[in-house]
Amino acid sequence: MRKHTRTLLVGISALITLGTLSACNGGTSTETTPAPETAPTTATAAPFPQSAKYIADMPSPNGKTMTIGIAVDGTEVAAYACNGIDDEAWFFGNQSDGTIDITGRFRDTLKASFNGKDVVGDLTMNGVPYHFTAPAVPAPAGMYTAEFEGVRASWVMRADGSATGVQNNGLRGSDITQAELQQLRDDQFRNEVRNKRQLQQAQQIVRLQDRGFTSTINGHPVTLVVVNGNFRL
Repeated sequence: MRKHTRTLLVGISALITLGTLSACNGGTSTETTPAPETAPTTATAAPFPQSAKYIADMPSPNGKTMTIGIAVDGTEVAAYACNGIDDEAWFFGNQSDGTIDITGRFRDTLKASFNGKDVVGDLTMNGVPYHFTAPAVPAPAGMYTAEFEGVRASWVMRADGSATGVQNNGLRGSDITQAELQQLRDDQFRNEVRNKRQLQQAQQIVRLQDRGFTSTINGHPVTLVVVNGNFRL
């Protein structure tokens, strides 16, 4: 009996010792340590170059491709988007730390950021959303505009020399006051103001030998003005 008891005690001591050694040596444990939480990855905008232009084409649900050009000079930004047929939008404002957030005169919106290579963002025109990734383009690619007798034509010229443009013949008469305009919902504003603009396809651009560009507005020759980030209407 004593021998049996002594053997049992030795076995228990051995188990305790083995357990202690396993714990010290990092052995397997029934308890699991929760993994540290990983902070969510967030995109950080990069600083814009001092002066650059960016262009992107965006497919539209109605089959009319929307094209946007963005010019940045320092903190100043000018952007123009059009479908080359019957819609356009201008955006003027400033970028901050590589981020653009501008609402145009006709309540269109442009929100984008520079990722160190491209301008990536979202454009909303006439209530239709577009997403784009616009790479930098070398001159003479960019945006151009011209005006004659109150009629303005504007274009986005791509790096391959092709261009998309719209001619704005003005806004059809409206007796809505400025105070009433501010009270309109976005859909009412589009119907009562924005979509009353008389827009049509702009004439083709002709390149001159001195690297300038010309076109016509209602048959009258005009010289195009390049749109930089500090351009304003």
